Amino acid sequence: MAQNEQDQNDSVEKEDEEYEEEEEEGEEEDEEEEEDDDDDEGDDEEPKLKYQRLGASVTEILKRDTASCMATHERFLALGTQWGVVYVLDFNGNEIKRFAPHSKNVNELSIDLSGEFVASCSEDGKVCISALYSPESADFAYHKPISSVSMDPEFAKKSTRQFCVGGKAGQLVQNKKGWFGRADTVLHSGEGPIHAIRWRGTLIAWANDIGVKIFDCTTNQRITYIDRPKGSPRADMYRCHLCWESDSTLLIGWADSVKIGQVKERNLTELGPAAAAHGLPTRYVEIVALFQTDYIVAGIAPFGEYLTILAYIMNENDQTNVNNTGRVASSGLAPELKIVTRTNEEISCDALVSIVGYADNKPGDYRLEHLPSESMFYIVAPKDIVIARPRDLDDHISWLLDRKRYNEALQAAEANEARLTGGAKRLEEIGDKYLHELLQSGRAAEAAAEAPKILKEDAKRWETFTFAFGQAKQLRELSPYIPINNPRLRLQESVYEMVLFNFLKSDPDEFLRTITAWPRTLYNIQTIITAVKEHLKRFPSDVIMDALARLYTFDAQYGNALDIYLRLKRGNVFELIRQYQLFDAIQDKVVALMEFNEEEATKLLVSHTDRISIPQVVSQLQSHPRLLHAYLHGLFLKDAHIGSEFHELQISLYADYEPKLLLPFLRQSIHYPLEKAMAICEKRQLYPEMVFLLGRMGNSKQALKLIMEKLGDVREAIEFVEQQKDDELWEDLISQAMKRPQFVSSLLEYIGAHVDPIKLIKRIPEKMEIVGLRDRLVKIISDYNLQMSLREGCKNILKADCVHLAERLCAGLRGGVKVDEVRCVTCNGAVLSPKPEASIIVFFCSHAYHHKCLKSAASSADADTAQAPSQNNNNNTPSKGPLTSQTGLLIKQDGAVSGLDSDERLCCTICHTQSKIKVAKGRTLGARKK
Repeated sequence: MAQNEQDQNDSVEKEDEEYEEEEEEGEEEDEEEEEDDDDDEGDDEEPKLKYQRLGASVTEILKRDTASCMATHERFLALGTQWGVVYVLDFNGNEIKRFAPHSKNVNELSIDLSGEFVASCSEDGKVCISALYSPESADFAYHKPISSVSMDPEFAKKSTRQFCVGGKAGQLVQNKKGWFGRADTVLHSGEGPIHAIRWRGTLIAWANDIGVKIFDCTTNQRITYIDRPKGSPRADMYRCHLCWESDSTLLIGWADSVKIGQVKERNLTELGPAAAAHGLPTRYVEIVALFQTDYIVAGIAPFGEYLTILAYIMNENDQTNVNNTGRVASSGLAPELKIVTRTNEEISCDALVSIVGYADNKPGDYRLEHLPSESMFYIVAPKDIVIARPRDLDDHISWLLDRKRYNEALQAAEANEARLTGGAKRLEEIGDKYLHELLQSGRAAEAAAEAPKILKEDAKRWETFTFAFGQAKQLRELSPYIPINNPRLRLQESVYEMVLFNFLKSDPDEFLRTITAWPRTLYNIQTIITAVKEHLKRFPSDVIMDALARLYTFDAQYGNALDIYLRLKRGNVFELIRQYQLFDAIQDKVVALMEFNEEEATKLLVSHTDRISIPQVVSQLQSHPRLLHAYLHGLFLKDAHIGSEFHELQISLYADYEPKLLLPFLRQSIHYPLEKAMAICEKRQLYPEMVFLLGRMGNSKQALKLIMEKLGDVREAIEFVEQQKDDELWEDLISQAMKRPQFVSSLLEYIGAHVDPIKLIKRIPEKMEIVGLRDRLVKIISDYNLQMSLREGCKNILKADCVHLAERLCAGLRGGVKVDEVRCVTCNGAVLSPKPEASIIVFFCSHAYHHKCLKSAASSADADTAQAPSQNNNNNTPSKGPLTSQTGLLIKQDGAVSGLDSDERLCCTICHTQSKIKVAKGRTLGARKK
């Protein structure tokens, strides 16, 4: 057994040395990181825990006594004091029960898993186990002070009622009930006083001057020895803190070192039979974490994946006092509760400056107990008990609000509204604070953008913040977000009017934009109109006038709105007139409309002559001839006759403003005096128009002369002469052209299609120099050749068509006809027989006749038609007339085929179908149907 323990000790020492080497190698890196950490000390980081003093009965207890230790259970707390009293408390600090089993201070408390028994030990050498729900109680006296006691977790369930104690006697004693009463068993001794004991499951951990050992109750063996790091202070200077995180993980905090041991199962099969022969334990402990601290560990507990350590901070003087005197003096500094990783990386650190009397406390005066199910920690000091628990959502939000980080607080609240204390009401409070903070810090645009998300559909809050923005003179920022189209969210009229009044005074452009964008039902239109009119009296503004026009439109005062738009020369005037039929309002505003938009006004006036008469418009535009011209021109384009009484006036207007349109006007209109029109055109030398008028007046020769002399355009002269259809004009044209060589050249170029070029060439004076004569002659010859070619081509096409049609006719006449009737239609006698008695006639309708029968029928029909014309007329019945003579073929008795005589008048008596073939008897009829 001793050899096994020594092997275990060597193994653990080797592991400790390896950890210490790693710590030394990492010291330099830690020093560099510390410099970076110093730079970040000023950062405002949120703590992980929140703190609360345990009050109620505890406050009164600690006024008269001093706390020495504590134990926690899922249902209650147990507090031991310097006067030897044990108090049972609820989680609010209210006293439930008390015991006074000791005469000196209580050193340790232990509670079983069921919470039915509490064990206490004291400096008086006694151990007391008290039942909480029964009068059962047991006291055990030992000769020396007892430092620690720990009950079997299953104390209440097992009949053995075991517990372990240890103290200055240097023995770890296990007490249990047997057949013959209770008996003490020494599990370990000889290595100095027992400083701490913790029992979890089947494992008992204890600490003495040498280190920490673990005993397995199942095998009754010690399974490991964990020594203290080299250079550690004396074991009695600082309390050893043991804490079972689980059934297999032990946390050890002693002086300035922290170790984490993991209990593992040993595979004896791999070690061989020798291991079993030597009694090697089935379990062993592996150190999974080890680090040194720059403070004294006054308590240790697990916190999820992290560790929670109660740190006693020592200054340089404290270190000197310890080394020189061998005792620990108070540092006067507040303890700190640290959350660190298992590699000693600090996550958070809170100085517990609120602990009462911390300046006089020493490391051994503090205890750290924890309640695993709630992750709650109890920091026990002689005159104070502080509860530390993880911060919840409300704490996180409160911390953010205290630091005016409202946006983060709002985001956290929105993401976890279901868990938020106060629910939607609390969320509203946070949002309101955020908006107020943004406004007060001059971030109005950001506040306005956040308002819809924060205020939602709460009309009351919208009104409150709208007034707040108004007081801050930031309504311009809020106006795009004010609810205007949501029927479920409608603010009071006064709120919307306040915004409009503000813009009216401070921002006319925004006032106009808002008036245009907002529904007219949000505010009282008449109230705003009155305010706008009063404002315009003192501060005239076109923008505000425009807004007033829109307000008039909203209030159905369309005439007032129209007046403003015409005065400002802006706005949707014509749309307003058409939509609301304001023609009566514009009867005397024609000039204003035309000046506002000439094109649109013309369209409006021209398309509504029934509402605004033409004479009325003309009378108003008399002093504005250009506008009058635009109106009459539009009228003429719509209907050339509708304004005929003003056509004479239009001639002057066209001549003055658009001369190029005068000629089309003169050609289309007949409602003007030719003489006056001629005088106007002559005055302005409008020769094309004069030519047209002369032509209409019948003075063609004068018109031709004007073309030749004033316009000098031979081509136009040719077109004019062609239109007049007067051969004498051709002679006049040629005669006048012979006076100028350039006219002759043009005449040769264009007259070829109208006059024989040979005659023209013969009339050219000798020795007259004509520019481009050769080209003109070549062109005349080319045109002649082209005409001959076209004629020849047309002739060939006509001949080919005649031949083709003749061939089709012959083919049709030669074709056979299918005969459906084998009897004569007239006499019902057989048509086809081996020995035909008469010739046969067959029509294309497939009806067949004897030649003699058909001739008799035709003669009878002619006689009836001649005798009864009057009867047909009296009966109003149209006459069919005699049977029409038709061409056909006659098939005679001997089979010969010949044509009908031209004087024969033969036609099918049934359907009057023209005969194409005549067949004589004795021939086989063709089977093809035409």
